Amino acid sequence: PSSCSRSACCPLLVSSLLTISFLISPVRAELSIVGAGWGRTGTMSLKVALDKLGYKTYHMIEIIEHNSHHLDLWIELAELHSQGKPYKHVIHTIFENYTAAVDFPAAAWWKEILETFPNSKVILSTRDPERWYNSAKETIFQALWHHRILGLFVPLSRKFTVMVPSLWDKVLGKGRRPTDSKEETIKAYLQDAERFRKLNLPKRRKLEIAVGKEGWKPLCDFLEISPGSCPTEPFPRLNDQAEFKMRALLPLRTVAVMVLLSPVGLACLVWCFFFRSKGKSGKKE
Repeated sequence: PSSCSRSACCPLLVSSLLTISFLISPVRAELSIVGAGWGRTGTMSLKVALDKLGYKTYHMIEIIEHNSHHLDLWIELAELHSQGKPYKHVIHTIFENYTAAVDFPAAAWWKEILETFPNSKVILSTRDPERWYNSAKETIFQALWHHRILGLFVPLSRKFTVMVPSLWDKVLGKGRRPTDSKEETIKAYLQDAERFRKLNLPKRRKLEIAVGKEGWKPLCDFLEISPGSCPTEPFPRLNDQAEFKMRALLPLRTVAVMVLLSPVGLACLVWCFFFRSKGKSGKKE
């Protein structure tokens, strides 16, 4: 009977297996929309709109509900960037299953994300600076102290207390926080928007939008979606200040206060205060 030698059959077998693997493996998503708009500029509404149009959109809610391990990646990204080390592989890992990204933390890194995915389009969601600051002050600026308390017991909250400050370091400057100075925070907000406007990209690749103000048309036109395929329902309006407080801040605040007032929580606070005081007195000596 005829037979083939190992040297002849092995390459053929390997080639066949590689072809089959390529055919049955899922196509990797490629990020094609980068959101430059800061949190509280309609980013949740924009996420839902993009999802409706067929994108899989990254937003802070994705970290909270599905990808808590991404906190480590955002922390790693900030560390590598600050040290001048290569970081694009981390960005690729974060967005490997997404086709769009809006809201913080992605909005803090929109320029670096665009460099990593240079064929992407960029969307800047905007809001009146005063109204933006007042909304953010009552919502996203407040979340960190809850995580600081919960971080005494919950590793996930502990990671938030590292990731969120690194985000503000990126957009405001090292060590600066949004509640330090309203004027400086609004100035940074406006400067970042101006960086977007000066971006050397053709008009078809960048869009500045007041989310929902003009309905679906600006977004559909920008994404080259035909009028017949553009939704006719009202544009999403989600996550306003009252909803954010009820959905995000109230549960965090309730649990944080419960922890704070529990015997174990009080004991931890006394322990932290004692050792910090001891450490400071030791340094003085």
